[in-house]
Amino acid sequence: MTKIPDSALQFQHHDWTGIPTEQLPDGSLRQMIWGERLTVCRLRLPRRLVTTAHSHPHEQITIVERGPVLFTIGNTKRVVETGEVLHFPPNTWHGATMLDEDVILIDVFSPVREDFLSKDAVRNAPSSASPLDLFRLDQKIALVTGSSRGLGAGMALALAGAGADIALHGSSDPPSGSELTIASTTGRRTELLTGDLSQESTAERLIAETIERFGRIDILVNNAGIIRRQPAADHSDENWDAVLEVSLSSVFRLCRAAGRHMLERGSGKIINIASMLSFQGGINVVSYAAAKGGIAQLTKALANEWAPRGINVNAIAPGYMATENTTALRNDPVRSAQILDRIPAGRWGTPADLAGAVVFLASNASNYVHGHVLVVDGGWLSR
Repeated sequence: MTKIPDSALQFQHHDWTGIPTEQLPDGSLRQMIWGERLTVCRLRLPRRLVTTAHSHPHEQITIVERGPVLFTIGNTKRVVETGEVLHFPPNTWHGATMLDEDVILIDVFSPVREDFLSKDAVRNAPSSASPLDLFRLDQKIALVTGSSRGLGAGMALALAGAGADIALHGSSDPPSGSELTIASTTGRRTELLTGDLSQESTAERLIAETIERFGRIDILVNNAGIIRRQPAADHSDENWDAVLEVSLSSVFRLCRAAGRHMLERGSGKIINIASMLSFQGGINVVSYAAAKGGIAQLTKALANEWAPRGINVNAIAPGYMATENTTALRNDPVRSAQILDRIPAGRWGTPADLAGAVVFLASNASNYVHGHVLVVDGGWLSR
């Protein structure tokens, strides 16, 4: 006979507005209510998530607020629809598989689940967990555009090293080199995507393919971009349009497409790649400077709208990095010397120099950081 009172079923009609939400490592969102004899847990679980089969010494009632969901109970499998209620006696072995839609479950436990803690309890209780745990990205899904090489490949490797699974994007060819590097060094899952971001439809497709293959997207890194070097008086409309399309317009489309998914789930991290030219004008790169200035403002505008809804939108502004985009500068002895003379660190940056920044902005460590452009420049702007 159940010890959970029938009145517990009222929680399927409870107003959860204002109850704190925490994001779990698997991407689920959890809200908790505590009573003297009951613990009530409302979970929003992303589609295709599989929970590990488990048992516990508590009696449990599960209300399916939004289904369907495939439950495994002992040796039996059963699809449970919206509105159905399940009862699990203590020590019942059970697990769940989300199908093609996000699922919302309300679990009522008796007696109180002392192994669960509310956000306030966690905040006030002493903890032995390392602050470094905030930087873990276990079970997160990230899309990194322009990740065949250079900064994009380096950031993808950093995210995978922190525990994320990665959708790797190349403009025309699959970024197989990045895939091999990630697989050999981290063992994380990767999926290869291709798409020309100068085409308007590509951004929506990349987000849709990421969600199709992984079930969701938690992190978007907008790294892909192009540059055209030409004096402003001679800068062609073709070069202007090409740079603005790939380096700014496609970034907005990617943010918009990923943002719709993240807004529905109530969480997500978007990291746009800005530049020193988000702050300075540069020479012979008028279209690139305009695009990167726009990236900084786009980041702030999206943060203003989406921060209240659980999405962090920030940017990284790399300094002078040793990549293909800077080959011409590094091969120019005069300009290269001028640049190095101004960098307090005394060297060109490398993709590895962005690892800490991208993991920080993708992780729970940056949950209160919104609309920020994080400069990683060896001290360039401080001169």
